[in-house]
Amino acid sequence: MSAIPYTVERRPDTGVNNVQLGMWLFLASEAMLFGGLFSAYVMLRSGAPAPWLPLRDHLAGALVATLSLLLGTMAVGVASKVRPRYRRWLVSASLFALVFCAFKGDDYQRLLGAGRGPAASTQMATYFLLTGVHLFHVLAGVAANGWVMLRRGAAAEAANRLRALTLYWGFVDVVWLVILVLVYVV
Repeated sequence: MSAIPYTVERRPDTGVNNVQLGMWLFLASEAMLFGGLFSAYVMLRSGAPAPWLPLRDHLAGALVATLSLLLGTMAVGVASKVRPRYRRWLVSASLFALVFCAFKGDDYQRLLGAGRGPAASTQMATYFLLTGVHLFHVLAGVAANGWVMLRRGAAAEAANRLRALTLYWGFVDVVWLVILVLVYVV
C-alpha cells in the first residue's frame, strides 16, 4: 500500500499540499453557504414591514460567547506552534468552544422561554437559522479537534492537520463576528 502523494509536500501545480487545498475548497463552499444565509437575512430584513430591532438584551452573553470562541481559536493557533504539547491546547480550544455552545444554549432557552422562538417572527426564524448553522459548525470543529487529537502519525502530518484546523476556526470566528454585528448590534 503506497502513501497518497502530496499529503505533506506541496503540490507543484498549486503550491499547497492536498490537506491545505482541500480545506480551502471546503471553506469556499462554506463561504457560499453562509453568503446565501447572510443574503437571505439582509433581503428579509430590508423588506420587512416593521424594523428588526437588534437583540441588545442578549448582547452581554453574546460578547462573552464571542470572547470564548476567539480564545478557543487562539488556542488552536498555539497548538499549531507547540507541536509536542498540541493535544493539551486542542483540549483547551474545545473547552472554549463548548463554553460558546453553552452560552448559545442559554440564549436559545431564554428566547424560547420569552416566546421569541422561530415561529414568533421572520426575524427570529432567521436568527435561529443563522446561529443554529453556526453552532453546528462550532460542534463540528470540536469533533475535528478530537479527531486530530486521536490521530497518530508523523510530526509533519500533525502539523498539516493543525494548520487546517487553524484555517477552519478562523473561518468560524469570522462568520460569528458577522452574525454578532448583524443580529446583536445593527
